[in-house]
Amino acid sequence: MTGSGVLAPLSERRTRWLGGLAVFMMAMTPLLGYLAPKQFAALLSLVGLLAVPTLRRSRPPLLPMFALALLAIWALISLGWTPAAPDPSELKKFDDVENFTAIKLFLQLGLYGAAVAALGEMSMRSARLAGRAMLVCAGLLALVTFVDGLLHAPLYQALRKASGDPVTPDVAMVKVSMGAYPLVLLLWPCARLIEGWKSPKARILVASIGGATALGAYLTGADAPIAALLLGGLAWLGVRFIGKPVVRALIPIVSGAFIFAPMVVLWGVRSGLFSWLHRLAPPSWDQRLNIWAFSADRIVDHALRGWGIDASRTFVPAIPLHTHNAALQLWLELGAFGAAMGAAFFAWILYRILAWTDKDRRNGAMAAGALVSYLVIGGVSFGVWQEWWLALGAMAVIACGIAQKSSASPR
Repeated sequence: MTGSGVLAPLSERRTRWLGGLAVFMMAMTPLLGYLAPKQFAALLSLVGLLAVPTLRRSRPPLLPMFALALLAIWALISLGWTPAAPDPSELKKFDDVENFTAIKLFLQLGLYGAAVAALGEMSMRSARLAGRAMLVCAGLLALVTFVDGLLHAPLYQALRKASGDPVTPDVAMVKVSMGAYPLVLLLWPCARLIEGWKSPKARILVASIGGATALGAYLTGADAPIAALLLGGLAWLGVRFIGKPVVRALIPIVSGAFIFAPMVVLWGVRSGLFSWLHRLAPPSWDQRLNIWAFSADRIVDHALRGWGIDASRTFVPAIPLHTHNAALQLWLELGAFGAAMGAAFFAWILYRILAWTDKDRRNGAMAAGALVSYLVIGGVSFGVWQEWWLALGAMAVIACGIAQKSSASPR
């Protein structure tokens, strides 16, 4: 208390190193999002490695880490029966570890987990600096993705040609569309930052970022980011204006999606729903329906233990690389246990969002929008073990922490 009886600002521990790492991570986002999205894995690994010395001050969330550790251990055990097990005699150099997804999971858990835990201890001053960097960099990536998509990717083609690796216009459009994925996840933390400014001009800024993201995804033919924006937006609106009941409803919905995914697909096939959808779906979604139906059939064969880590890759051509659905891939490869750990992990996150919502609906809405967006994209697009996609999930958690801390009262 001061002499006037007013609360004085609390003194903060300086976290310049952590703030610098966060700014560096955000500064790299436009470059990687536009040119090399798979390198987000290397970025988050580097940030985690550089943040390790600060971990003595952090308080990592043990329950979700425990669920992920159990999942990684089960994946390692499943090497004993997976048809995709690599030959250990071929592991002669570090690059060969790429064939061992189960080993990479432990590395990612340690490095991405270190980044999340350490950067969660940033001071409010460092978080505000990182938040401004996030806004600028997200806006830049959204602008470049939109403009190059609108012009049919001449800039991307020119850059690839200059690097000695030219691509065709259709491939260039697909590559440009990848920038929409980090943008969809960063939009909600950016919105929370701007919401705290209470300025009409600031709201125009976040609307511009969201609009450019949606238009860029549409122009480049990326359906998943648009679906993520729509459903993430519904979650954001629900939590923002209704509050905790929406988060409570999301807990069984998300958990149930992981637990009952194969049963829902099998019901859809047997009831004729999939046949009806096949007549309506465009080619890419028609292929997804076939992949999901085939995956559900294979899940029944080994429902408890699963087929083993990376087994999805052995069902070519029925499954090209992965199932395009996180829940089905967990079931197919790691069985009921893997699906249960996935459900437990995301249920824990939603309980934390519930606590955030109880204190400030704006923070809960931000986290709910980011989580639903991530789950929607994971439910229709990428493989559950893809390093760069897992790295983007970690970055989204860090971004939400930055926005929440930036918007907190300094008293």
